[in-house]
Amino acid sequence: MRSACISVGNESFVNYPITGGISEDANTVQKRISEIKEYFFQSETVGKWRREILRNLEEIKEECSVENWDGYGASPVRKDSYNEAVRFIEALPDSLPIPEVDVDPDGEIAFEWDMGRRKVFSVSVGSNNELAYAGLFGSNKSHGTEYFGNKLPKVILDNILRVFL
Repeated sequence: MRSACISVGNESFVNYPITGGISEDANTVQKRISEIKEYFFQSETVGKWRREILRNLEEIKEECSVENWDGYGASPVRKDSYNEAVRFIEALPDSLPIPEVDVDPDGEIAFEWDMGRRKVFSVSVGSNNELAYAGLFGSNKSHGTEYFGNKLPKVILDNILRVFL
């Protein structure tokens, strides 16, 4: 039996969103936030979780970096999809279980949380700030697309959490 203890909050300084500011002060604040995030990502408690997902992402990118990597005509991982996937990882609360990382045949990167029969949720990260998702939760289903702006859309986080409830 597996169990998960998950904090449902999505807001923290580690997940602090990018501002839309363009002034010198806004750029300075964003730079400092990035430096603080990098410092915490290097720590064992916060950083280990992200380092493992990023390592999985890097491995799958290398395996799927050529045309027809699956023998059925799949597209290679696109650089912009990879960059969006890194941003997606940085937006995830570190209290979540580590997702499986995979590549879709169209070159998008997918993250999946699977707790067995009919308890699964998957998010595909594209290159155009869009997250396509689908989930099975017992006899219930959820699917759609969400804009991925400055933070993780609430519907995505809520559906990830449904896998573990």
